[in-house]
Amino acid sequence: MQTVLLHLMIQCALWSLMAIGGNTVAIGDIHRYTVVDMHWITDAQFVAFFALSQALPGPNGMFLVFIGQQAAGLPGALVALLAKLVPCSVLAYVGAGWLEKHTQTPWVQRVKRSLLPISIGLILASTYILMNSLENNTTSLVLTLASAAVVYYTRLNAIWLIIFGVVLGLGSAWLGVNWF
Repeated sequence: MQTVLLHLMIQCALWSLMAIGGNTVAIGDIHRYTVVDMHWITDAQFVAFFALSQALPGPNGMFLVFIGQQAAGLPGALVALLAKLVPCSVLAYVGAGWLEKHTQTPWVQRVKRSLLPISIGLILASTYILMNSLENNTTSLVLTLASAAVVYYTRLNAIWLIIFGVVLGLGSAWLGVNWF
């Protein structure tokens, strides 16, 4: 158990530092490590934990707490929580003052501009990983793409799509058919 807690602490601290603006950029590595390498959770659990953390109030990286709990119980959840929050909080506290003083320097401006395409690429990779983790049939893939199109092209709040998905999933289970 101590080995699991040590691995969890180190990885969550690294993801915390990697994902100052949000864990979306680190999802690929989190998935690789927790699902593929360590086998702490399954693909379906990964997607469920991520979706739940997006729906709950608070930082979106709290799905690491769910992963920590799955990997090592309550101690794992606490280690993941502290390792997620402390490093990025310290870096943000220390770095904010420094960045405010140096924000107009040319090299800081270049670094900030260069991080944008990297972040976009990591977010697209995360989207691909999440879709591959859950989309195991054509119906689910079509619903995912249709939901993305509705969110992109309309002003409809995404919560209505989530509710619709829950109703479809419950209806599918209630009817005893395996649509999703």
